[in-house]
Amino acid sequence: MSSSDLERWNAKYAQARSASLPAADNWLIDQVSPLRPGRALEFACGFGQNAIWLARQGWQVDAVDISPVGLSHAGHLARAAEVEVNWIAADLDEFTGDAEVYDLVVVFRFLDRARLPAQIERALKAGGRLVYETFTVRHLARPESHMKNPAFALQPGELPTLFPGCDPLSYAECSLPDRDVARLVAERGRKVEGVKESKSHYERRQ
Repeated sequence: MSSSDLERWNAKYAQARSASLPAADNWLIDQVSPLRPGRALEFACGFGQNAIWLARQGWQVDAVDISPVGLSHAGHLARAAEVEVNWIAADLDEFTGDAEVYDLVVVFRFLDRARLPAQIERALKAGGRLVYETFTVRHLARPESHMKNPAFALQPGELPTLFPGCDPLSYAECSLPDRDVARLVAERGRKVEGVKESKSHYERRQ
């Protein structure tokens, strides 16, 4: 990522800082609550609300983002919540985390087809869980959407195909009040009987 991209993200996070902790994503909570806490990694963690929630549940969390400004504020929020998170300022061009050590990898609202899938599959241990949500091309049509480049949005049915080393547990494409997204839950390197088939049709959820 270029220096101009870094400056843009730093400026965005500097403008959006809030004294209160943003809420963790409800879908993440639903997917992770039944799991036994272990070691977790979040990519593109932003202000860290999901990472902080994971830490509160007993997970040992590493959280990666390109923006030192965003991570500095995330660290402040974590201290206020009295939890520990290992914040890592890194671009995916440079990040090389530990291999096959994570029980859980989380990604929200971020897409890098060239690098992220390989990073995720490398990070997950066998049987480790991936929880991934990001925008679909339908989101670009929303009048309020700031996203204009379709390269940063998923095509229908695309997300599961980015992870050939993972077995999908569930997949859906959803129209939510504020966004259009694809949602994937998958496990690395383990065949799971009774898996829900991936769905390329579009579900509307409130």
